Amino acid sequence: MDKFNFTTKLHVACSDDEIRPIMNCVHFVGGFAYASNGNIVVKQSLEYHSILDAINLDGKSIHRENYKNIMQFETAIANEDGVECSNKDGRKAFFEYFDRKGELIPDFDKVISAYKAKGVDFIGFNPEQMKIAMDAMYSPGGYVRVNFGGVDKGMLLDVPGIINQEALVMPVLVEASLF
Repeated sequence: MDKFNFTTKLHVACSDDEIRPIMNCVHFVGGFAYASNGNIVVKQSLEYHSILDAINLDGKSIHRENYKNIMQFETAIANEDGVECSNKDGRKAFFEYFDRKGELIPDFDKVISAYKAKGVDFIGFNPEQMKIAMDAMYSPGGYVRVNFGGVDKGMLLDVPGIINQEALVMPVLVEASLF
């Protein structure tokens, strides 16, 4: 049996911050999935996933824990109210979309589109955040390309040959200064 489900671990790029629950979700807008923990943001085309009726995801959000649980099933079907899941052994589950309580999905595209690559001599970054971004991305070869935006602008990751996917990893202070 083929697997019809989410195929990348976007949930690892979500926050677990109780104060900002909107960041605990994978969000779906215009054929893309977005995940962010505040230090990184991953944008990925839904074409890299095989979930059925993915069009029903548009404008919806799934909590990171539910996303992770959905991935354990062989078949996932998005409908208007949530995601129906099943396995060939008869196990079934239904996961409702996250109730944002009127809160809008953050404009992740605005953050990513503001990025401009340039040459830098150095940059401070948290390797754990880089690994999270890499784990969340679709990368058949297991590698990413890094574009630097400056010591205070972060790094834009992509995978050569894979379109409609990118991640932005923000820089960190090194010895109390970015400079």
